[in-house]
Amino acid sequence: MQNQKIDTNILSQLLSEQTQEFIIFPTEKCNFRCTYCYEDYSIGRMSDKTISGVKALIKRRASELNKLHISWFGGEPLNAKDIVLDISNYALELTRIYPNLTYHSSMTTNGFNLTPTTLSDLVSVGVTDYQVTLDGHKELHDRTRVLSSGKGTFKRIWENLLQIRDSAEPITITLRIHFDAETLTTIDPIIEDIKREFLNDKRFSVHFKTIDRLGGPNDDKIKVLSLNEQKLALKSLKFKLYGKDYVEPEESPYICYASRPNSLTIRADGSVGKCTVALTNPRNNIGMLQPNGTLELNKERLAYWLRGFSNLDLKTLSCPLISSSII
Repeated sequence: MQNQKIDTNILSQLLSEQTQEFIIFPTEKCNFRCTYCYEDYSIGRMSDKTISGVKALIKRRASELNKLHISWFGGEPLNAKDIVLDISNYALELTRIYPNLTYHSSMTTNGFNLTPTTLSDLVSVGVTDYQVTLDGHKELHDRTRVLSSGKGTFKRIWENLLQIRDSAEPITITLRIHFDAETLTTIDPIIEDIKREFLNDKRFSVHFKTIDRLGGPNDDKIKVLSLNEQKLALKSLKFKLYGKDYVEPEESPYICYASRPNSLTIRADGSVGKCTVALTNPRNNIGMLQPNGTLELNKERLAYWLRGFSNLDLKTLSCPLISSSII
């Protein structure tokens, strides 16, 4: 990794004060109970006071920015669809006031409530990029990605995806396909279905990801692959999806959003952080959003997340919490 170089143009974008990303949790409740989840769902919906603070923060920054990216996270963000639409519409209106401001929005969602009607509502306020996770075909997926009632979720998610495919909405959807040592050998059916239903639609892409131990109550039950096993598995899965002629594109070194000074998380209670995984780690509580849109930040904690840029250490930039017990 250390032999890789960071392109100077990319580096300038990562450090630009004219670019801002806010990863917003409109709620930390979820309608799913995925068996490997690390979240505790202890914080509910964002209050009106915090919503006003988010809007004030965006407005404070708008005149200084060229690029604003709002990424919706949770919990399940569509459990608070009204908040997503409200804040997104506000951000979109600011682009009319500040012509130099470009606004882009994305969402990480379980896809259960991503119906065509909901998608249309979201697209109308600029939310155009989505990530939806599948753990395999129905039998596999419905063992791990279940509703809080324990019922399966695959059928409804798949139906939503097919209806979205048949729409003309100007969106992109990344299908995140989870696997671990136990499910790797039984994941082929979902690959074949994706090839048949989605691979010819350029709006859809696939991202294979191992299930990791990230601090959830069932971590000891997760069959973790070694780094070498992960590399071999990813190569095999991509060959199955794209064919044996597939060539891995050359990519720049991965730099985590949490390493970047222009990326912040805003949780449903107004607390400010850097990482969407280490939610209970005190280092990740770097401050608080105020009702007037100002940020009260702990500069020492913030500096910890940004330290990778001091010497361009790629290991630290790829995961600032790499030495933490939670990662």
